[in-house]
Amino acid sequence: IADILVNAHVMLPDGQIEILSPQDLEYSYRHSRLQGKSILVAQATFQLQPGENPASVTAITSENFNKRKTSQPYHLPSCGSVFRNPGPQAAGWLIEQTGLKGYQIGMAQVAHRHANFILNCGGATANDIFQLIYHVQEQVEKQWSFLLKPEVKMIGDFSGSATF
Repeated sequence: IADILVNAHVMLPDGQIEILSPQDLEYSYRHSRLQGKSILVAQATFQLQPGENPASVTAITSENFNKRKTSQPYHLPSCGSVFRNPGPQAAGWLIEQTGLKGYQIGMAQVAHRHANFILNCGGATANDIFQLIYHVQEQVEKQWSFLLKPEVKMIGDFSGSATF
């Protein structure tokens, strides 16, 4: 992304908007200056290059989407992949082997189709999702002696909840 990003409009904790360049964001592999901070990207501008002919782009996009639809849940809202893959085993495989597919707290559920996705089954609260992430971590650590690291960033006050 850093190669094609022109700028990002970010909201700071005090509500101010700041426009940052790719250099300001200090991109590196799986890292940027935004991580670990309570900063929200509100808008981003990219400099795209002309692609192939539109029919080819449409066909490739459609093929990629169809592959994802068969392996990832798209029928309910989710934030995508929840945990980083620790390697050599994928986080989803570890969660699946722990027997957590379909496990639910409130209206947040570990997806049946791909265990590294947490679904909002309708009305899930941030706390439901937070508690489910924590439960998955506990169970995987209990079985595999390995603590999964979340890829998602939780924003809000979870001081009354379990912690990562």
